[in-house]
Amino acid sequence: MLTRTLEKMALGGRPAGSAEGRERLGVLEGWVSVAVNVVVFLAKIIPGLLIGSASLVADAVHSLGDVATSAVVIWSFRASARPPDKEHPFGHGRIENIASLIIAVLLLVAAVELGRSGVGRLVHPKPVRASWALLGVLAVTIGLKEWLARFAGQLGRRLDSGALKGDAWHHRSDVLATTVVLAALAGERLGWRFLDGAAALIVAGFVAWAGIALVRASMDPLIGEAPPGELRETIRSLALAVNGVQAVHHIMVHAYGRLSVISLHVEIPAEWDVLRAHRVTEEVEARVSEALGAIVVVHMDPVDRAHPLYPAMAAHLDEIRAGMEGFRQYHDLRISGTPEQCTVAFDAVLDGRDRADLEAAIREAVRGRFPQVGEVLIEVETTLAY
Repeated sequence: MLTRTLEKMALGGRPAGSAEGRERLGVLEGWVSVAVNVVVFLAKIIPGLLIGSASLVADAVHSLGDVATSAVVIWSFRASARPPDKEHPFGHGRIENIASLIIAVLLLVAAVELGRSGVGRLVHPKPVRASWALLGVLAVTIGLKEWLARFAGQLGRRLDSGALKGDAWHHRSDVLATTVVLAALAGERLGWRFLDGAAALIVAGFVAWAGIALVRASMDPLIGEAPPGELRETIRSLALAVNGVQAVHHIMVHAYGRLSVISLHVEIPAEWDVLRAHRVTEEVEARVSEALGAIVVVHMDPVDRAHPLYPAMAAHLDEIRAGMEGFRQYHDLRISGTPEQCTVAFDAVLDGRDRADLEAAIREAVRGRFPQVGEVLIEVETTLAY
């Protein structure tokens, strides 16, 4: 109920899926997180210093770090909402990924500091006496941070935001950390002094684990991660639904936040005139763009599938590919000349370092089955790992 109320107040009647609605919801999560974490930090640091608990002070520092990461979230949503400009023609959407990386680095730095504190307390243990009232306060902070983690996670999934998902990880790690500290302080009341330092180390482990996971999640889009298989199949299906498209290959997707730039190759009958073929590529671009809200560029490959040798040649190449390691795929099979004397050309994706040997083996296998083939022209393309 509270979550919905906050969202409605932030949106002010604007659609959540709009650019402005997305910015407002992201900034909302950031400011709510700042407010909650300041309260949680004060609830931990004051009693932690008073009773001399290393684990509680470490946990307070962790909560204070959440304030910094929430400030990064606010900045990232405001910056990524800026429109495209001359220097950044595809917009500023990847700023969210940069923000996630900053949050991850802050988490790892905090983990190192917390670990040092825990080791010091294990080497030189001190008595720590926490009142039942303090333990109750810590239980309340756990509830607050759990709500905040769910709030950030829900918005992160709704907006597909790496920054918000990362902030949710940060809040959830605080929940786990405080739970460990609470158990340690309760154990200290039974005389187990080592628990304070041990709890600080466990907290550091939680924080480091969250930081490493977030580094991977934020780096992949920046480096250039492969598009999901479901997305590639959707693009292929949309293109093949256009009359005249015989095959689709070389699908590439570049993500810039919410904006995607998609390129693909389509095979079209070679006997078509240029204007007809161009209309087909434009229809593919329009369909994919409308369905996925992306910028789409289509490259046309004319292929003569009516050639008498085409079915047998394609089947033989499939056999070669299946039995030859490193021959990943081929496309744009073109046969020129008569069935008695012809030239075969196609594009191929080859793996391995000995590509020249692989090309020679493919040529030999083609000529062994079709002696009437004079030349086998293979254009080796850049390998796409997916």
